[in-house]
Amino acid sequence: MLKRFNVLIILSLVCLSVLPAASTDWVPKKEVTMIIPYAAGGGSDLMARIWTAQGAKYFDTAFAIENIPGGSQAIGLTELIQSKPDGYTIGVSNASVCTNPLTSETPYVYTEELTPLVKVADQPYVVFVRSDSDIFNLKDLENEIKTREVVLGCNRTGGATHWELEYFAYLAGSDITSVVYGGGAEAIAALLGKHIDVTVQCPADGKEYVRSGDLRAIAVLSPERIPNNIFADVPTSIEQGYDWLLNSSFAGYAVPKGTPPEAIAYFENCFKEGLEDPEIRAAIENLGYTPAFENSEQFRKTWDNTITQYETVLDEIYDRLYED
Repeated sequence: MLKRFNVLIILSLVCLSVLPAASTDWVPKKEVTMIIPYAAGGGSDLMARIWTAQGAKYFDTAFAIENIPGGSQAIGLTELIQSKPDGYTIGVSNASVCTNPLTSETPYVYTEELTPLVKVADQPYVVFVRSDSDIFNLKDLENEIKTREVVLGCNRTGGATHWELEYFAYLAGSDITSVVYGGGAEAIAALLGKHIDVTVQCPADGKEYVRSGDLRAIAVLSPERIPNNIFADVPTSIEQGYDWLLNSSFAGYAVPKGTPPEAIAYFENCFKEGLEDPEIRAAIENLGYTPAFENSEQFRKTWDNTITQYETVLDEIYDRLYED
């Protein structure tokens, strides 16, 4: 009897060992909120809507998008940070999450209060002007800056979309006037409305207006051209002789600090699988992004590298950016 009892125990343990570990599995049981700290219509918003449309089939629940612009992302990111870390709230993470706390007072050091979730794409910045502008390339822009007041529309003082042309004007021995807007969509609207002369934005923000002929893209701020039909003929800053004028960002998502690892792993798997879908990759490329997956750990390294890059830039032009 004892021998039979021992055999039963062993068989039971073997059966238990091959069962899935339910305690480590996580699947959302309700709608997940996706916070976008920008107005609707910009690059981050359009990217998010790819995942709530074509990408929806890779998740076990629906996303509810919340656009919370204002405060140079501070309002939306604060909402994300203060959300319950239960896996039911994620938010947009681009380079500004890393750089904003370096360039002004923010309610939080975002990278300390958020956990990187996934990176889904890389994006070079593009310089846009109106199609009726006399500026056709970076040399034209340099000449304009030297001869008249040129107004730049940017998303945030000192951050990406601002420092690039501030540094450009600095090396040209001149000045540029900067006006801050609530995101790429608002800056593009100001450019179309003739309130500003130039803006630096991600390709998605200006793509449709380049297609319609209302805007002109004069430079891509990366070593390689964008392999998108709309931007394929736009020369890089390096091609135009400005090899120091480079800046690329990324598109990704973050969660409140303390979100369970099981939930993070769930989203990692879903986004990774989605990025293998040709339809989703085509949609991302159509926005002017390059699909590129990084898991949470890899994305953390990208955050750290971005912070290091911006600290180096700010060491040289910080006083100029904040002289007022």
